[in-house]
Amino acid sequence: MNNEERRHNTRIPAEFIVNYIHDGDYVISLSKDISADGMFIHTDNPPPVGDTPTLVFSIGALHDVSVLSQVMWVNTRDNGLDRGMGVQFLNIPDKLRETVLRIVNKVAVFDPEDKSVN
Repeated sequence: MNNEERRHNTRIPAEFIVNYIHDGDYVISLSKDISADGMFIHTDNPPPVGDTPTLVFSIGALHDVSVLSQVMWVNTRDNGLDRGMGVQFLNIPDKLRETVLRIVNKVAVFDPEDKSVN
């Protein structure tokens, strides 16, 4: 089973600054995508799978939201894929989940690739 099959919620492209705290280090990175369950974060030196970094980011009208996450997978190789980590949110506040779902649903409804809509 691959990462796409394990996800419960749709991910949408979303690029914004994500800071994370891990082992006392404060790292500034960029997101690639987000869902109500987690996100992908571009970073050259991600923590190992299973680690639990705290993420701090702003999205929509929410600023400097702090969320505990768990690293689910990492890519540190130059293999044509994005370098970084896929994380799952562990303690997502209700307001953040609602904001992310609202953004995801808005983007999912407007799908420029969907040829079935005239």
